[in-house]
Amino acid sequence: MKRLILTILMLAVTALALFAELPTCYYNYAQISQMLDNYQSQHPDIARKHLIGFSQQDNVPIYAMQISDNVMQQEEEPALLFVGQVHAEEVLGVQIVMSNIHQILNQRYQTPFSQWIAQLDMWFVPTLNPEGHNVVTANLDTSYRKNKRDNNNNGIFDYSPLVGYDIDGVDLNRNMDFNWVHGDSLMQGGGLEVWDYYRGPAAESESELQAIKALSDQKKFVYSIAWHSSRTGNFSEKVYYSFNWKEIRPSPDIVFFASIANGTGAQIIKEAGGASYEVSPNLSRKGAFHDWMYQRYGTVQLLIEAGTRNLQPDSLLMVNTVDRCKLGVWWMLNRSLPFSSSVPSSSMLTGNIRDAVTNRPLEAQIIIEEHNAPWFHPRTSHPVTGRYWRPLTTGLYTIRARKTGYYDNVINSAMVNNGSWTVRNILMQPKPASQLIGTVRSSGTPLNGKIIIYGIETDTVNFNGNFVHNSFVGTYPIEISAEGYFPYIGTVELTPGQNQHQFELSPAQILFSENWEEGTSNWQIQGPWLRQNELSVSGFAITDSWGGRGLYEMNCDVWIQTASPVFIATTNNVLLSFESHLYTEWVHDPVLVQVSTNGVDWQTLWTKSGRHDVFKTEYVPLSDFAGQSVWIRFRLTDQSNHVELTDPGWTIDNIRIISGFSSPNEDNLNPALPLSALYPNFPNPFNPETTIKYSLAAQTPVSLEIFNIRGQKVRSLVNSTMRAGNHSIVWNGRDDLGSSVSSGVYLYRMRAGDYDKTIKMMLMK
Repeated sequence: MKRLILTILMLAVTALALFAELPTCYYNYAQISQMLDNYQSQHPDIARKHLIGFSQQDNVPIYAMQISDNVMQQEEEPALLFVGQVHAEEVLGVQIVMSNIHQILNQRYQTPFSQWIAQLDMWFVPTLNPEGHNVVTANLDTSYRKNKRDNNNNGIFDYSPLVGYDIDGVDLNRNMDFNWVHGDSLMQGGGLEVWDYYRGPAAESESELQAIKALSDQKKFVYSIAWHSSRTGNFSEKVYYSFNWKEIRPSPDIVFFASIANGTGAQIIKEAGGASYEVSPNLSRKGAFHDWMYQRYGTVQLLIEAGTRNLQPDSLLMVNTVDRCKLGVWWMLNRSLPFSSSVPSSSMLTGNIRDAVTNRPLEAQIIIEEHNAPWFHPRTSHPVTGRYWRPLTTGLYTIRARKTGYYDNVINSAMVNNGSWTVRNILMQPKPASQLIGTVRSSGTPLNGKIIIYGIETDTVNFNGNFVHNSFVGTYPIEISAEGYFPYIGTVELTPGQNQHQFELSPAQILFSENWEEGTSNWQIQGPWLRQNELSVSGFAITDSWGGRGLYEMNCDVWIQTASPVFIATTNNVLLSFESHLYTEWVHDPVLVQVSTNGVDWQTLWTKSGRHDVFKTEYVPLSDFAGQSVWIRFRLTDQSNHVELTDPGWTIDNIRIISGFSSPNEDNLNPALPLSALYPNFPNPFNPETTIKYSLAAQTPVSLEIFNIRGQKVRSLVNSTMRAGNHSIVWNGRDDLGSSVSSGVYLYRMRAGDYDKTIKMMLMK
């Protein structure tokens, strides 16, 4: 016991010695703010101080310095982000970022500084954690790591000079939404980590992260560096990139990210001299800033551990470290230019996305099919300019532009150059507007419920007998449900104008039901399934782990199955429905619904994986088993070698097997007449022909004519009385005399009664 106490005292003394008092060479918050003001005053044309948010507890302003040639304008330039400090004690990064700002501005007329200013949009955040920075620079606790959130709500800032025992505060680097559940084990059963790594009460709960998210949503950063320092020294002088979790889960872009990390790290020489900073993919799934930036925006963010275990060196070593680290920043800035002889490659895919008819910039998804993953947040072009940036190695790629209300535009075998940017502008053809209207009834009685329409975005429409949904042409999966009735699961095809449908749902006959209120006696259970009422649709639900407080076991194969078989009726249709709250590792850890007719051999009817952590009603058809008795099994399997590759798991509520029928009742439709409308042609641009669609509310004389950009008539396509309804006609790029017309912009105009509309199109030969 005496030896244990002595060891603890020695560790405490070591910790106090390591973080005794901050050298005076480090800027405090007031100095940083004033310096940013001075830079803006001295260089008003290229430097601008931005307030991007406030800290969580003390509401300290968080500032960013923007450096670009026209800081008051929204330009089409790749944006880069440099964050000096996330963890309070790691003050070296603050000095690096402040030095970067100073040197770029003071050498603004020299190459390559002038090139960066002219062609890049650079953002520098000296400290993302100003209230933690204040704790350290005031020498209140120079080992402090987090912000100052009052975790125990006692109105007192609870901290300890001993490393790891600060009760208050949240580790901002573990508060990101991506993998937040792995941020720490402190608040979980059996958690062993100390308070210094507390991930916070919820994902992205901290205002500091909300500030950087708002900025990133706006700027969509292409490259980034977040500076850190290693408290233990185990990770010192290293560059980390996204990612290869536990050395078996590589990111789709790992090869390219490694090239950027190697290029950056090779420029920074270690404190001892000789070797440069080591480079490694991130192996940990702890919710880090750089993994979140990659998942959400596609940003190539590097986590660089500056310096050695000596996190707060004196002035001479601090200046030396800052001077060595700047070369990594310079390399990344050169790599971002359209061309630079200082880097081996400038490969970058870029371009503008615009509406093919109006030429209006669009915020649309850019998907690189060879580098896509189901867990990516949509990577989109800039909402104001329509500009997108995708850093890629040289090679051939499939590019898909996607946006609700537009047809996908797919570019196959697009070559990305090595020596300079590759520009691929994309025009997106708008879909004609469509409206879904109708009723949902049962034997003539209007029903209340909801319609879920699946597209690029999922739309939910509540109905009280009648419904109206504005959409676009296309075929969409659809679910129509009303409590106590058999749902309609199918598709709906929407054409231009109004589409009227009446759906008929029969009352549902319940063949089997489980809401977990009476226990689990109707089930056989394999694994640590728990009946609980903290995470459920109502009352109780069953889960293998839940709420982020625990994770399913490595290499588990757990299931619940009905203790007795259920007879599937031979009349009507039969569905299994259940409420599912799911969070498993994408692809690798599927959950399954299986059916067996003998209790031994199982057939998989439904499977899913990934993060779907809001309860959703799932449906599984069982009509193929009509006239048979079947067992139903819900199963989760894991494929991993580490607990960080497991997740919170599967929660299931309100299981039912129901029979009934549902269908569109087309016999009782009274379709509304379409609107008079002229729709965008497709394709556009086109060569050699394009289709023009239009609709008429009533029989009427119609003229449809083509004009060139000077207003001269080129072709008369329609000049007669037409019936009510939908129509289309093809223009083959020829005039009234049959001669082929030249490339360029043309206008087509429809007049029908009081209706008069003109739309642009482009012929490209």
